[in-house]
Amino acid sequence: MTAAAPSAGPSASVASTAYAAHPQAKAASKLDAAAQDFEAVFLTQMMQAMFTDVGDEGPLGGGAGTDAYRSMLADQYGRNIAASGGVGIAAQVRSELLSLQQGS
Repeated sequence: MTAAAPSAGPSASVASTAYAAHPQAKAASKLDAAAQDFEAVFLTQMMQAMFTDVGDEGPLGGGAGTDAYRSMLADQYGRNIAASGGVGIAAQVRSELLSLQQGS
């Protein structure tokens, strides 16, 4: 018979709910999301520029929908790179947004 792992109990979920409901916690998560979205858009634009000279070669070959699918692929590349830590743009954007909010 295996012993059940001790559960965190209801107090842990109440604490996390209380923290998540705090206005500053919500603002910080929105700020982080906005900074990451900005980086994702920037990286997507870079990826699309990289795909301009690929022609019929590359990840999607040629065909009627190549341009549409390449733009979606570039968008996903940008989002994935930003979500996995990015290139540091999100941290700078977050810092600037915080300083603007604080009025410094």
